Formats: sequence, C-alpha cells, structure tokens
Amino acid sequence: MTCTVSPFDMVRTRLMNQPADAKIYNNAVDCFVKICKNEGPLTLWRGFMPIWSRFAPTTTIQLVIFEQLRGLMGMKSM
Repeated sequence: MTCTVSPFDMVRTRLMNQPADAKIYNNAVDCFVKICKNEGPLTLWRGFMPIWSRFAPTTTIQLVIFEQLRGLMGMKSM
C-alpha cells in the first residue's frame, strides 16, 4: 500500500506547502509532472520510510485483531 500511496502523499505535501502568494504548481497533475521532470520520478518515493513506518504497525495490529475477532465469532481464520 505504501508504494502506491507515497507519490500521492508527495504531491499533496508539495501542494499544501507552496506559498499562497507565489504558486509553484497549478494542480495535482502539474505538480506530478514538474516533480518528475525537474527532480526525477524517484523523488515521488522520497518519504517512503516514514510513511511505511506509520502504516506498517497499524496495518499489522488491525489484521491481528481482525483474525482474533473472527476466531471469537466461530469463523475460520483466513
């Protein structure tokens, strides 16, 4: 999930952090194109580790709780 979310998170962050008086990007597509053109496409995954470290524990806990609840309800584990 993090691999697909990271580029969108980068674009969202850039759009939110641009100065109000001097717009750098017109919209999300413009931001995406300018990042890829000026800094290279790998820049879209620059914040991968912080995003992954935020999502991984939450997802793991959710899956463990889900499996435990299935067991308590008499359903087979997936």
